[in-house]
Amino acid sequence: MSHPIMVAAAKCLTAAEERRTTARANAFRTWGPRSVTAATKYARRLLGDEAVTLDWEVLGLLSFEEHLQAIASLDTVGGQHLELYYTDQGGTERILLRVSCVSCPSQHVHEVRSLDQLGQLLSQTPAWQSIDPRDGGDL
Repeated sequence: MSHPIMVAAAKCLTAAEERRTTARANAFRTWGPRSVTAATKYARRLLGDEAVTLDWEVLGLLSFEEHLQAIASLDTVGGQHLELYYTDQGGTERILLRVSCVSCPSQHVHEVRSLDQLGQLLSQTPAWQSIDPRDGGDL
């Protein structure tokens, strides 16, 4: 017959494994919505009230327990696709502007720190011609 301490240790291990499995399943189920919610809140704080119009979507699946990520497509103009990428890894939130070539593998990524800086980054893209307020752009 096994010693009672061995049985107690086995029960403790089994219970801990069950708790971890349940927590992991819950984290997996809620990862996408948490990513979109976090992206929405951070974008609004960083970029202002207009950020509520961004349509954030879940982007893939990494280590879902601690790495939230989402993406919002902005436009495709002049052969360039523009999108905002949100990431929160270990409590460090960032929004990046990705400008990628539609017909080639070229891609440029810039961290966005404010609405003003986003405007500066956009002014260097073909999209600027259609949004420049000085030239009657679509506001």
